[in-house]
Amino acid sequence: MNNSHNSINNDSNFSENEKTEKSQLMSETIELEIDSKTDDFADDLIETREFKGKSITVEIASGAILGALSVLIGFMWDLYVEGIMKGPGFAPGMTWFDLLTVPMLVAFFVFGIRSGLIACVIGCGAIIFYPTEAFGWLAMIPKLTASLSMFVVPWVMLKIIGKRREAGNKLRILKTLDYSSAALSPILNYVVVMAVAILFRCIFTFIINLFVVAPLFPYLLYGGEFQTVFTEPELFLTLVGGYTAWNVVQGTSDAIIAYLIVFPTKLNKVFGIW
Repeated sequence: MNNSHNSINNDSNFSENEKTEKSQLMSETIELEIDSKTDDFADDLIETREFKGKSITVEIASGAILGALSVLIGFMWDLYVEGIMKGPGFAPGMTWFDLLTVPMLVAFFVFGIRSGLIACVIGCGAIIFYPTEAFGWLAMIPKLTASLSMFVVPWVMLKIIGKRREAGNKLRILKTLDYSSAALSPILNYVVVMAVAILFRCIFTFIINLFVVAPLFPYLLYGGEFQTVFTEPELFLTLVGGYTAWNVVQGTSDAIIAYLIVFPTKLNKVFGIW
């Protein structure tokens, strides 16, 4: 009887201890802290754990979503600025300022190059169908060139510099730069990389506008004799030079807005997969 009584007491004590432990676990809060100095997470977030092994699916889905956002921004912006920011003497389809590239940069910074490419193809491809655009397929060419430059150039730089660091080659500047989105978080790294991207953007758009867009737009709109930079060098260089210079303003705006969306908010840390 005594053994039975002791067994009952032990069971009741064990049950009480178990309840106490459960209540302690339920009352405790699990916090995820970010080291502000290193931007390192104390533990993997649920999102990043889910992304492991599924990066291609995530890249495609995120690229498609952000590409659709770029399309929406493009349609709304194009309708808004029609007749307002398209100055006199400029053909339809030549918008001075837009925000199409921002979602593409967010896609690249957070989800990688494939996501950025998908968003770019969707966002720029939709220009063909804009209701206010004349010859949207032609307007798409310089925008596609400009948008690609803004994240393909940084991607190439990160690839090259990352490999140099792995090989043990020291860099005088950008010492913390490697192949990761987090490498762009320091403001100096970001400024240098995006400045190079804007430079290449100006070069590429200058070539495309000078030899493709500038000759074709007036010819398709107004007909007449086909003119090129070789027949009207002063006119073409002035017009294309003005658009190229404005690409510095547009590219800088894209870079600043994308940075403010991604890095201060830690989106690249919470949801990033590279």
